[in-house]
Amino acid sequence: MRNVVDRPPMVTVGIDLAGYTGTTGVCRVTWAERPVVEILDARNDEDLLAAMRSADKTGLDAPLGWPVAFTSLLAAHRAGTKLPLRSRYLSHVDGRDGLGRFTHRLTDDVAWKRTGAGKQRPLSVAADKLGVVAMRAVDLLERLSEEGPVVPRDGSGPVVEVYPAFALIMWGLASKDSYKNAKPAALLARAGILAGLVDGLGLDVGERERDRCTRSDHDLDALISAVVARAAACGMTHAPATDEERALAAVEGWMHLPGRGLPLAAVRAGATS
Repeated sequence: MRNVVDRPPMVTVGIDLAGYTGTTGVCRVTWAERPVVEILDARNDEDLLAAMRSADKTGLDAPLGWPVAFTSLLAAHRAGTKLPLRSRYLSHVDGRDGLGRFTHRLTDDVAWKRTGAGKQRPLSVAADKLGVVAMRAVDLLERLSEEGPVVPRDGSGPVVEVYPAFALIMWGLASKDSYKNAKPAALLARAGILAGLVDGLGLDVGERERDRCTRSDHDLDALISAVVARAAACGMTHAPATDEERALAAVEGWMHLPGRGLPLAAVRAGATS
């Protein structure tokens, strides 16, 4: 029997999934004494599946399901029966409305409120282009399940749903300027986020990886996703906590956020203390 000290280092993969391969980012981190970062090229879904199979945990930046209320609406419309009533999740403590149940999942509403992101709402998997990404994500999960047990959507298995922009808020690394475009300000924002991750985690990042993450928000999001996957594997993210959350997470998916204020050094160490 191998000693715990002799176990191979954890490997996590982060995937910033797009509707097609051209803008999909993939990153693998090997959590050795000094974590090693690799940016992988993903030509097709076979490359994504190979990367996911190489990891102990994969952080997938994509919804893993659709709102139950939305699918009920579609079913009623198809059957020609009475449509369900429009409703919202519980209001904020300050009185602002919660997100709509037809357009957003419970996890979207919970994460939005937890981060205090205000106007920065999660995209709707039911009513935005994000739906195309979700279709690709659930196909990947189904193909992974062909080799073994069904991959759970709540993050308790080998794949966890992540949202890099919200993770940055929880870590205190969110930039004032958007890092999601080709403008000079966005490039500087990406460089600052990368520097915060490298310093906080003691990452071993080669020149190629540093250049890729600075030039492309897709590659940077893939790195962030791999780090959140590490946090999730070590029990440092917000998992479904109530009966309602657990029930809906099994169907709609669940966005795992790192704990607010948790030092990145703790994520590297794999322990909260």
